[in-house]
Amino acid sequence: MARKSKAKKSKTSKAGLQNVEPTYLKRGTSYKMGLHDVIRAIKAIEERQHLDKFVRAAKKQGASVSVDAKTVNFVKDFMVKSEMHDHPVAAHIVNAKTADPFKPCKFGRNG
Repeated sequence: MARKSKAKKSKTSKAGLQNVEPTYLKRGTSYKMGLHDVIRAIKAIEERQHLDKFVRAAKKQGASVSVDAKTVNFVKDFMVKSEMHDHPVAAHIVNAKTADPFKPCKFGRNG
């Protein structure tokens, strides 16, 4: 399990908002998270209207996730059973396959 970094005391900025210091994972470690929690995190980003900004920043930084086959197949099955396979993103997910498990999936034409 990853060690937590030492948290700094919160300081108050001129605007009266607290500066928050995230608890980071140690470089080279990973964290297993439920798919439902990932979806809720993305939903929270979208609810605050930062989804486009988040997507651009993630692409710029080269951020990626690794998803095991069981989870990928669950998502594929869910999309087919929910008749979502005609949506462009869902169609890509339902039909996506790669011989290289480390090759990133590209949803958009520009990556």
